[in-house]
Amino acid sequence: MKNANRDLAIFAALPVLEAAVRHNSFTRAAREFGLTQSALSRRIQGLERDLGLVLFARRGRSITITHEGAKLAKAARASLDLIESARHDLGNEATGTVRVGILPSLGGFWLAPRLPDFCAKFPNVSLRVVNIDAEFQDGHKDPITWDPSSLDIVVTRGHGGWQSLTAKRLTQEYMIAVKRPDTPTNTKLGHSTRSGAWKAYIDASPQELQFAPPAVVFEHFYMIIEAARAGAGVALVPNILVSQDLSSGRLEACGPAQSTGASYYAVFSDRSAHRPSSAAFIEWLQKDALEL
Repeated sequence: MKNANRDLAIFAALPVLEAAVRHNSFTRAAREFGLTQSALSRRIQGLERDLGLVLFARRGRSITITHEGAKLAKAARASLDLIESARHDLGNEATGTVRVGILPSLGGFWLAPRLPDFCAKFPNVSLRVVNIDAEFQDGHKDPITWDPSSLDIVVTRGHGGWQSLTAKRLTQEYMIAVKRPDTPTNTKLGHSTRSGAWKAYIDASPQELQFAPPAVVFEHFYMIIEAARAGAGVALVPNILVSQDLSSGRLEACGPAQSTGASYYAVFSDRSAHRPSSAAFIEWLQKDALEL
């Protein structure tokens, strides 16, 4: 098993080697995969360690491909071309597995209830959905908080500025104050990573809103929404997470929906966009998922 794992690591690193040789730059190759330069460099070093070869001669910040590195990169390019040719020969049917990264609350409250529709439309596509982290601080410039090489598509919040990756806007983010119908409206539920959200919401509201300071502060929207459902107070949450609760009457709005200026995006690399299965999921996110 140890040797098998090593072989898998070698095969996984070959596209990175090919890109580094093609660009003659770790920095430009890293951008292609949505990695940092240091992360790509570590992958190359791991490949050299597993193979027992020196693939690049390093002199300061410059790199020079060695004879062994050039030979292996040529074989990697030929292999990638062969796989791409076989994929086209098989047609454009959406098959295989799509690896999806998504914010936990968005995945649970919005994506999961809609996935039966996708699975019914694309029965030959499997999904592997994992959680990713996000940075909600004001002014943050859409950091990449995940490994783009291990995910085909990421659904996250931001402003569309993920360098080296393609971002397709899904929908604008609106915050809305909600509570259980029989809950008093004067107790706020706080969110620790969006500490200024309540103030911004109240300041932007066209109507006067009066709330007491948060009695409880939570870290995740999962907890806040469950607390609101239980009648613990008023939750300020993205309306995309509580649309079904509002439709069913489980929760009710006690203030208007206010734009945050951010949006939700599908983020992916050019390689992912050309895979039929990934392209099908991206198109579904942009059209059908938003209508459900």
